[in-house]
Amino acid sequence: MRAAAIPRTEVTLGRDTVALRQDELDRLLRALATLEDEAAGTIAEEISALRVAGVRLHLMPTEAELKALRAAIRVAEPVLRTSGSGLARLLPLCGDS
Repeated sequence: MRAAAIPRTEVTLGRDTVALRQDELDRLLRALATLEDEAAGTIAEEISALRVAGVRLHLMPTEAELKALRAAIRVAEPVLRTSGSGLARLLPLCGDS
């Protein structure tokens, strides 16, 4: 028998899409909550609202929200794994410099 597929939520930024596992999305939202930044709160609210609505999140973040996402990804996954990590694949879509 095959193992059940792990539910994933697709996050789209621009023309690129990354599938995040539910635990990765949860860690991202928790990390955004730790940032004392209005943009972090705004993008977290948007992600939470879209998450309830379906399995694909089409985000159009501001530059400040992208900065908050980059910071939150680094908090959620301080050692980025090069393969298998949705958060590691999401970081470059946020314009990591």
